[in-house]
Amino acid sequence: MNYQVKLNDGQVINMAGAEINVTELTTSLNDQRLSFVNFGGAIVNKHLIMSIVPTEEHSETQA
Repeated sequence: MNYQVKLNDGQVINMAGAEINVTELTTSLNDQRLSFVNFGGAIVNKHLIMSIVPTEEHSETQA
């Protein structure tokens, strides 16, 4: 699935074909001992994250 991570500094991280374990992500975001999370190789300060939303997957071929 494709996701868009919106940061509070105006930047956006687009993740194509990402597999996110919602339970593990929620646990990481709620863990007060952690300051950073890994999104597809990008290490992000979790306090910068505004939202993580699924985006439409576009196929190469259209009918």
